[in-house]
Amino acid sequence: MLGFARSPKPPWYTVLRRMRCRVLVALVLFLGPGAGSFAVESGYFALTIVRAELKTRDRVVYWVVNTPIYHEDPYFEVAVRAAGTVVVGEREPRNAHETLPEGWKPGAVVQGRVDRHHLFLRRPNGTEMRFIITRRAKTSPE
Repeated sequence: MLGFARSPKPPWYTVLRRMRCRVLVALVLFLGPGAGSFAVESGYFALTIVRAELKTRDRVVYWVVNTPIYHEDPYFEVAVRAAGTVVVGEREPRNAHETLPEGWKPGAVVQGRVDRHHLFLRRPNGTEMRFIITRRAKTSPE
C-alpha cells in the first residue's frame, strides 16, 4: 500500500439524513411547479357580453378556369368583458341549425371562465359552449 488513507464511512443515521434531504429537495424542485396543474379549476365568474353574432367567412372550394368558387362558412363570434379586458372568441356551429342562446345580447351578464386559449360560457340550461380566443384587448374598467 502506498499510504493512502481512506476516510471512514459516516454512521448510517447521517447517510439517511442526507438522503432524506435530497429526496425532499427533489420533490420540491420537480413536483412543486406541477402542483398547480392538479389544483381545482377556477370557478365561473360574471362576464358581460359586448357582442354576440353569427358571421361568415369565405373559403375557396375549387377553381374553374382561373375563377375561384367560394363557399361561406358560418361561425359564432362572442366578445365579453372581464375585469377591464375584452376577450373575443370564435366557434364553428356543429350543424346549420345551431344558434346562440336568445339571452346573449349586448349588456347581458353570463357565467363563464377564461382558460389560456379557450373561453367557456355557460348556457341557460347549464351546459358550456367553448370558444377559441382570437383577441384580447385591455379596456378602461367600467
